[in-house]
Amino acid sequence: MKKLTLILLVVCTLTSCGILIPFPESKKYPTTTFYVKNNSEKTVNFQSTVLKRSTNGPYEVTVPFSVQPKDSVLARKAMFKRDGENPQNWFTKFIIFPVDGININDPNKSENWKKWINNENRPCYTFIIAE
Repeated sequence: MKKLTLILLVVCTLTSCGILIPFPESKKYPTTTFYVKNNSEKTVNFQSTVLKRSTNGPYEVTVPFSVQPKDSVLARKAMFKRDGENPQNWFTKFIIFPVDGININDPNKSENWKKWINNENRPCYTFIIAE
C-alpha cells in the first residue's frame, strides 16, 4: 500500500509540473515573433524597449540592435493577450538612429509591420526598417 501511494504521489507531482504531460501552448495567445529587416546597403542601428513583468512589478528593458545590410534580426518573441493585431504597440519605445542617404520607416504605424505565419502555424511580424 505504501509503495502504491508513493508511486501515485510521484506521478501526480510530475504531472502537475508538466513533465509527464506537457501543457500545450495556448491556442488563443500563441507565441508571436517580431523581426526587423534592413533592405538597404548600410547597417542600421536601433533600440527597442519592452515592458516586462515580475513579482516586483512591471519594468522596462531596452536592448540595442544592429541590422546588417540585406539582413534581419529577431527583436522580440513573446506570448500576449492584448493588441495581437497591433504589433507597433508591443514595444514601448523604438528609437532608430538615422543613417545618411537611407529612407527609414516609422515603426509606430501598423501598416509598416507585415504579418505572416511561420512553419509552426504561429504569427510573425516583420518591420522593414530601411529601404
